[in-house]
Amino acid sequence: MAKEPTLKNIWTLVALSSAIDRDNNTLSLFDILEELTLQVAGAIPEHAVIPVNHHLLSLWEREESGLPLALKFKVLLRDPEGKVLHENEAEVLMEAKHKRARFRAQFNGFPVTGEGTYRYEIVSLEPEKTGGAELMNSASIEVRFIHQPVKSPLSPA
Repeated sequence: MAKEPTLKNIWTLVALSSAIDRDNNTLSLFDILEELTLQVAGAIPEHAVIPVNHHLLSLWEREESGLPLALKFKVLLRDPEGKVLHENEAEVLMEAKHKRARFRAQFNGFPVTGEGTYRYEIVSLEPEKTGGAELMNSASIEVRFIHQPVKSPLSPA
């Protein structure tokens, strides 16, 4: 009986931007996002979204090439309390000749509920293709608040 091909998530990270060179297929990552420090003047609204454009990137690898392979997975964003703030399904597609594939998703904002560690999680929807693993990888972002009044250049001194 043939062994089911398995995919591994080698790394997952968050960057403010990234670029893939069309000529040599190299990936450049710019401003890896590990921490966000926000200046706030009062309470955070219940459904606050910080206008931070960012990319979630992953590198996937398999032991042997030869057949095309696809894997469906979920991307979750959890707040410090474990509440899911964002969830969507995605798929990594690997051509027959390739042993590695990249996944890149762009987000146009970052939801926050308070200070603490937020975690993007990559969760396999097909564990038979990932050696039984469901949680493939995660990337954390620490969110901190600086509480101080915001002064406008138009306000009196």
